[in-house]
Amino acid sequence: MPVTRPDACLDPWCAVPLASGQEVLFGFATRHPATAGLSWTRSSAIRRLNAARHRAVTASGRRYELGRRIELPDIPEEGEEAWVAFDLLIGSDAADDGVVPPISADAGADMRWVAACKAARHLGVAAPGRAPRQVAAFVRQNSAKYLALRSGETR
Repeated sequence: MPVTRPDACLDPWCAVPLASGQEVLFGFATRHPATAGLSWTRSSAIRRLNAARHRAVTASGRRYELGRRIELPDIPEEGEEAWVAFDLLIGSDAADDGVVPPISADAGADMRWVAACKAARHLGVAAPGRAPRQVAAFVRQNSAKYLALRSGETR
């Protein structure tokens, strides 16, 4: 069997059983061709998982390299952003929707905050606080730089 190079990397990561019976990966993408990485993400359904070899393949065909494995109840310990991202990306889709207690009170505001945190990592600047005013100020100050970076422009 030919060895194929992973095209994405999650570190940390966990497998999440969904209420639908499928299982997905949730983790921090240090590398990901669709999202540019440096963000918390949810995969499509897991097709193959070899935790001992730190590899997984999902229904989308994405091949993952897997770093440090965490357990679902440990997600809040990974930080507020991880906890909020899990709530937004998985939430009540989880088979046990109480395993990671909900934290998002305003999904729209929290999506903007998580996106701003990702942009901050890409730009190498401090992330804003979670307050909507802080996020809005961050976006005003950094959105053009971030969009230029994502489009491959340099300034």
